[in-house]
Amino acid sequence: MKTTYFNLLFILTLISCGFNTEKKYNEKENTIISRIKYKKNTAEIDTLWVSQNDTTVFRQEEVMLTRPCSNPEFSMRYELLKPINEAYYFIYDNEKKLVLEGKYTNEYIYEGQINKSGDFYNSKSYFYKSNGKLKAIHYMEDGRNKKVELFDSKKRLTQITYFDKRSSDKTKVEIYDHGELEETRMYTSFDNYYVEKASK
Repeated sequence: MKTTYFNLLFILTLISCGFNTEKKYNEKENTIISRIKYKKNTAEIDTLWVSQNDTTVFRQEEVMLTRPCSNPEFSMRYELLKPINEAYYFIYDNEKKLVLEGKYTNEYIYEGQINKSGDFYNSKSYFYKSNGKLKAIHYMEDGRNKKVELFDSKKRLTQITYFDKRSSDKTKVEIYDHGELEETRMYTSFDNYYVEKASK
């Protein structure tokens, strides 16, 4: 009976904490409350949902970006504070859009080479148009470019570009029309390719 009482008390405490969290969420409308799902056994990994404007998770710094053929502009740079090794992150921006997901690794071995700087070596980065709709997804594998998917305003694929992991050169580009594969450009060198039409 005592155990049941303590369990009930614990659940009520969690519920009241949930209400407090929701109240904080309403007070800070643009903040996503960071959540962590800890692994229950060795087959699982810690999973974290975090926001770039959560100052307990990210340090923000405004920097000046300069690019050829364009005017310099200010941009916000985010540094992940105290990253958790081998944890899977879902990172959201200040507008609550997913900008990156992937596993953080303190060091990574690829083809016998050890990279000791922590990073998201296997990840997906999301990019959005000015109207907030998804524009592209960039895939990294083993810390190298794998592919980039482009989307139209209806979230349909328009193009997928594949890269050679060692050289980052394009290997092929798939062209889509209304989400259906139309043709594939197979690259034989940097700017030379042949076309394979999709069978319909």
